[in-house]
This record gives sequence, structure tokens and C-alpha cells, in this order.
Amino acid sequence: MKKNLYLRSTFRDIRGSLGRFIAIILIIFMAVLLFVGIKSVGPNLKTSIQNYVEKQNTSDLQIVGTAGLTKDDQTLAEKVSGTEVELGYSFAYADEKNDKNLQIYSYDKTNKQNELKLLDGKLPKNRNDIVLDKALKSTYPIGSTVKIDDSQLSENSFKVVGYVESPIYVDKTQKGSTIVGDGSLDGYAYLPEAAFDSEAYSIMYLKFADLANKDIFSNSYEDALVKKENQLEKLFDARKTERKQELIDTANVEIQKNQSEIDENKTKLADGQKQIDAARQQINQQKGQLVQQKEQVEASGDESAIRSLTEAEAQVTTAESKLNEQEAELKENSKKIDDGQNEIDDAKNDLAELKVPNYLLTERRSNPGFEEVTSLSTRIDAIGNIFPVFFFLIGILITFTTITRMVEEDRKVIGTLKALGYRNSEIAQKYIVYAALTAIIGTVLGVLVGTKLLPPVVFNMMGTSYVFQSYPTNFWFIPIVIAIAGALLATLGATIYILIKDLREKPVALLMPKAPKPGKRIFLEYITPLWSRLSFNQKVTYRNLFRYKARMILTVAGIAGCCGLMLAGFGLKDSIGKSADIQFKGLTHYQAIVTLESDQTTEQADKAEKVINENTEIKQSLPVYSSQVSFKKEGITDQSATVYGFKNNNNVDDYFTFKKKTKDSSTDFDKDGIVITQGLAKAYDAKLGDTLTMQDGDGKRMKAKVIGVVDNYLGNSVYASQRYLKKISSESMDSNSFLLKTNSMNDTAEKKLSKKLQDTGQVITTTFMSDQLDKQAYASTNLDPVVIIFVVLSGTLALVVLFNLTNINVSERERELATIKVLGFYDSEVTMYIIREMIIFTIMGILIGFGVGNALTWFIITTASSPMISFPLVVPMIGYIFSAGLTILFTGIVMFITHQRLKGIDMIGALKSNE
Repeated sequence: MKKNLYLRSTFRDIRGSLGRFIAIILIIFMAVLLFVGIKSVGPNLKTSIQNYVEKQNTSDLQIVGTAGLTKDDQTLAEKVSGTEVELGYSFAYADEKNDKNLQIYSYDKTNKQNELKLLDGKLPKNRNDIVLDKALKSTYPIGSTVKIDDSQLSENSFKVVGYVESPIYVDKTQKGSTIVGDGSLDGYAYLPEAAFDSEAYSIMYLKFADLANKDIFSNSYEDALVKKENQLEKLFDARKTERKQELIDTANVEIQKNQSEIDENKTKLADGQKQIDAARQQINQQKGQLVQQKEQVEASGDESAIRSLTEAEAQVTTAESKLNEQEAELKENSKKIDDGQNEIDDAKNDLAELKVPNYLLTERRSNPGFEEVTSLSTRIDAIGNIFPVFFFLIGILITFTTITRMVEEDRKVIGTLKALGYRNSEIAQKYIVYAALTAIIGTVLGVLVGTKLLPPVVFNMMGTSYVFQSYPTNFWFIPIVIAIAGALLATLGATIYILIKDLREKPVALLMPKAPKPGKRIFLEYITPLWSRLSFNQKVTYRNLFRYKARMILTVAGIAGCCGLMLAGFGLKDSIGKSADIQFKGLTHYQAIVTLESDQTTEQADKAEKVINENTEIKQSLPVYSSQVSFKKEGITDQSATVYGFKNNNNVDDYFTFKKKTKDSSTDFDKDGIVITQGLAKAYDAKLGDTLTMQDGDGKRMKAKVIGVVDNYLGNSVYASQRYLKKISSESMDSNSFLLKTNSMNDTAEKKLSKKLQDTGQVITTTFMSDQLDKQAYASTNLDPVVIIFVVLSGTLALVVLFNLTNINVSERERELATIKVLGFYDSEVTMYIIREMIIFTIMGILIGFGVGNALTWFIITTASSPMISFPLVVPMIGYIFSAGLTILFTGIVMFITHQRLKGIDMIGALKSNE
């Protein structure tokens, strides 16, 4: 009975200090919510991707052969244990009529990999059916006809029968790049395999049975996939020569066949020429005879003979005319035979120069949009590892202080209970129950809301950017355990700590009030000229600040932490969003790159150069060698990069700004070596003088010496002289692209320029940097929901922290405040007694918070960076203004509430409280 009555007093205490009880729960709730919620977003997103990959049976690898693929290649790939292989066709196509760049794929309903999801209509059945990306619905409505003229197809007219979703393209808005048109892919289409007419396949899809149950984001999956790739590379390395011989044999058969036809036609031509020569000789003889007969007939005057002679001459003339026609036809056929022979000779020369074909392996992450969504997951994970943890630590700190203060306030009650004979364990139960209730309620609500509500809110705010719309809301064990441990440490830990400390004291000591902290001279008092000019109230304020150092440190830390969290939210958004701006405005100064056909160099591209020179929007151009390479090193994932080869150092600085990462880095392209960007240096731990291995699109590997490392934010680049590239590759590296510096151009102007260049027949693509800016802005937008949640919850925490700390401040000093009221201070003066301190704390907290916000932002973006993308530290002015303004606003709100409370202080009750 006694025990139950005592425990029931806990609930009376809760009702008596409901504000404090709710404040503790709110702090724990928000800390747990943000920690568990954000720590769940990344894993949930990865689970969504994992589920989608498994459901649509997305390939682990794709192989493209530079000389096409055959059934023999499929058989070879199947030698790797557990490999499922499917062959297909694919090519890029520019629909000039509708101004759309499409990637065309073959569809076979028997194939199991990369299953299409039908969104509308039906899948292809007839050889002239076509299904398209739903993003193309407005351009190609169901029932309309699409014209596709390509040598790989047996048909050129297709009827739209439906719209699909392909697991190869997980991003609905960003489809990646292409080698046709303006270089930007607008969508994809699938045709029945029966519509294709090609001896060689274009692409091979591979899936590994022993990787099916692995987490695709785990190291074990990555390691196992790398082993599979190594096995395949060894097999196909041996296959290259065999494939080359197949091509030679096939070509020789065709050449021999054509040569036989040419030789046969040459024989026929020679026979025909002999017949014509014989016929012409006979006609000439007849003409001679007719001349002699004509003289005789005209001399005789025989009209009948003259008519017969005239008819004979007409017959000879007709025969000669026909003979001339036959001879002209013979000459035309002779020219065709000569042309055919020249083609055969060219084919023989091409065959003699035929390079060893290569097989290029690409992982699933190289699919359009896949890298972006996985990097988004990685960035959210990086944020979740830092931002909520910091938030949680602030919550723990404030909760610990509040609970400690609550127990301290009950010293007299504890002393009384001890004097009445209650055991220490019985006394402790009340406070443990109180602390446990706050921890349980706050943690349970935080876990539920953080797990079930916060991730869906984030995903919904992201919109429908990606193809996987089913986002799970799983309970993740480790974040929940950490959150529970932190909440219990902040509540039960604080309670047990202070109880152990107080329960050791004698009841007499507990019943006596704690002596107030003694006043001490502060360092300002030693500065006599300054101290003497301060008013009484100012002196009291400064003395109180340093008299209660722990309270000052705690308050400043709380304000600084919340202000820093809000600032970091803004900094995070701008740091990620501004990477493209800094890349394409601060480091690269060209606005477009024109890529020429593979058989063209800038010296041969006269038509394209003419368009560039005559276009008034183009201010300057620079011919360069440009190509894509991948870096290879055992045990490290391949990294792709763009190579820029310069003829010399002239004008390079007009197009690039090279910010050296080390003092001894060189950007002198007269030297032998390559300059690499920071992502490559980080991925391969490359230092000056090291040698890296590059592989070009044809599979040829080159070893290059590093002479410099420079800043870069998006992608990776390699800079070198054309002379050095030729030296390490033993091949010509003449300029094959133009870098263009243009005026500001809108989309219409860019498309118009791209169309003119495309029409020259010498240009593959024209890529504008504005597309990259749009793409990065889009990636930044995906993080907006996370940033908004951080700012909102940080602001809310700031309000609760200020309210709670001010309440503690007032509670600790209630007798002191009652005393100055008794001495005649007005209510406004009593309030200012507290407000002056809070203003100083707020200013100090804001200033320190600015530093905390910058440090947090730097730490997050450094953690979220990868070899392919890094982020500059950019904290916008609006972030400083907003975070400082909101902190000041909350301080004002709390001060208003405090003022109302101070007006109601019971002076007599407060002064008699110790009695």
C-alpha cells in the first residue's frame, strides 16, 4: 500500500510539471524520429532497388562486342558456372521527323532477363509492332506509325501497340546519352526480334544464379561479381583472335564469291566486246560494199535498184546504231565491274588492316540512371550517419540535463523519504519510473513515426522520378537499438547517476538546501576602465554568466547545435546543387563539345568547321582529341574517364582552369605524362610519378605516367598532349572533336545548332553543358525532402531546447528572482534579468553554430563524395540569415512565455521553499 501510494505520487509529479514531462518526451521523440527515420531512408531505398532488380530479373552484366556477337560467344560465356546468357539486338536511331533520339532494342517473349513492365496497350506480337517508353506517349500515340530506316531491320514501318517500362532505365526523366542527334537520349523502343535482319547480335545479357540471393549493395556481391568479370575477361581475351579469324574467313568467302562474279562478268564482257568488234567489222565491210554499189546504181539510173540500195543503207545504219547502244551498255557494265573490283580491293585492304575485336563488359550500375539512384542512396546514408547522430546527441544532452535537474529539485523529498525509513531502492523507483516513461513513450513514438512515416514522406516528396514506386518501411534493428540505448542513457542513465550521488548523502544533508555557488571576480572586473562604465544590471548579468558556467556552456551548446543543424541543411543542398555550376563555370569554360565521325579528323571536317565558323553564337572553338577510357587495377572497381588530348599548350587555359591539388603537379602538356582529376587519384591512390593503366573503347590498354592532379567535381577527366597519347598507344591521336565557347543559348538555339552540325554528315553528336547542369540540378532536387525535414526538425528542436533550458534556468533561480522582485524590481526588469543572459547566449550560440554548420556540411559532403562525384563546400547567405533569424525568433517566443511565467512567481512561497 505504502509502495503503491508512493508510486502514484509519480503521476502527480507528472501532472504538476506536465510541460517538463512533455518537453523531455518531445526531445527524445524528435531525436529518435530523425535518427531512425533518416537511417531508414537509405536502406529502404536500397531495398526498393533490390526488390525491383529481382522482380524484373535485371542482368548483372552486359557484354558488347566491337565486331558483334554470335552464338559461339554465348556458348563461351555459359562456361562460367551458373551463368544465364541471352543475346539481343540494339542500336541508336535519330527520328529526325519527330526530333527524337531513340535506343532500339529487340524483344523476345521467351527471354527472362530485363523483363518489361507493360503500362498500357499490349506487348509486340507481329514483326511490325513496336512498344515505347511511356515518356514518348505524346509523340507516338497508340495506333500511330513509326518509321525506322536501318540496315539491321527487315522492316521500316512499325505500329505503336503499347508503352512499357524497362529495368535498364530506372530513372524516368534522365535516359542518359547516345551517339546520335544532340547526344541526349529521349527514350527507348522495343521491336520483335523477327524484325531484325543481322548476322551478328549487338548485346549479351548475363545473370549469375549464385549471385541471385546476395545483397547487390554488399561487398560480397561486388567481390563475387568482380571474380565473374575476371573469368569472362580471360575467356573472351582468348576468343578475340578466334573472332577476328571468323570475320576474316567470312569476309574472304564473300570476297571470293564477289570476285568470282566479277571475273565471270569480266569474261562475259570480253566475249561481248569481241562480238561487237566482229559485228562492227562486218558493218564496215557492208558500208564499203554499199558505197561501190551506189556508184554503179546511180550510173545505171535504175530506180528500183536505187530504192533497194537506200533500204540496205538504212538497215546498215540501224544495225550500227544498235551496235553503238550495245557498246555503250558494255562500257557501263565495264565501269560497274571496275567499281565492283575496287570495292573488293578496298575490302581486302580493310581486311588486312582489321583490328582484333574486343568485348566490353559493363555492370548493372552503368545502366542509365542506376548510378544516380544508388549514389542518392549513398548520399542519404552519409547524411544519416552524421546529421541525425549530431541531432540525437543534442537531444541526449538536453534530456540528461533536464532529468538531472528534476532529481536535484527533489533533494528535500528524497531526504524526507530516507528519514522516514524508505530504502534507497524504493526511493529510486519513482524517478526510474518517471525517466522510463519518458524514454519509452518518446522512443516508441519516435521509432514508429521515424520508420513508418518519415521515409514515405521523403519518397513522396521526391515525386515519381524512378520506376520503382513500391517503397518498403522496414524496421532496421541497428538504428533502433542505438536510439533506444541513447534514450535510456539520457533518461535512466542520468537518473541513476544523480540518484547514486544523492542517495549516498545523509538525510540531514539532503534536507538542507544546497549552498548557492559563491560569487567570484570575473576577468572583466580586472579591466577597470571597461568595468567601471558598465551599469549595475550589466555587471550582474556578466557575473551570473560566469557564476553558472555549466549552464552557460549547456545553453550555448544547445543553441549552437540547433543553429548549426539548420545551417547545415541549407549548406548540404547548395553544396550538392552547386557542384555542376562550379564545374562548368569555374573549371571548364566551354559550353559544348562536337564529336566527329570516327573516320573524321578536325582537318577533314571542312563542312562542320564551316558551320562552326559561320555561326554567330559561337565565339571560339578548339580542336582536341577526345575519347572515353576506363582505368584498370586489380582489386579496384573500374573508373571511367574522358580523355582530352591537346596539340599544344596554346589556348588550353581559355577552356579549362586547372586547380592543382599538389604544389608539384604539372599542367605543362609539352611534358610526357597525363594530368588526372582528384577522383581518379583518390580511387587508385595515385601520386605523381605513378603509372596507371587505361583501356580505350576498342579494349587496347595503355600505361600512362601521372604528372599532375587537379580539382574536378563531376565525372573524371584525363588531360595530355596528343603526342604523348600517340606514344603510349602507337596510334594516331589527331583531333576528333571541337570544344565550343558560345553565347548564352536557349534550348531552341542549341537544337538548331546541333541539327546544322548533324546535317554535315561529319558529326556524331553535339553535347551541351547545359544538359549536365540540368541533370545535376535534378539530382540536387531529389535531396530537397531530406533537407526540408532537417531544417524543420532542427528548428523545432531549437524551440524545445530553448524552452527547456530557460525553464531550468528559471527553476534553479526562482528564489533569486523572487528576491529581486521583493527588492522592488518591476516585472519587465525581472524579465530582462534573464533575457540579457539569453541574448548573450543566443548570440554566442549563433556564432558558434555557424562554425558547427560549416563543419557538419563539410563532413557530410566529404563522406558522400565518390570517385565520380565530389562536392564543394557552399553555404548560402540565406542559410545564415534563416538559421540565425529562426533562432532569434524562437528566443523571442521563449522569452515572451518566460515573461508571463515570471510575472506569476509567488514571492513568499519561493522565499519560504527551503523551509
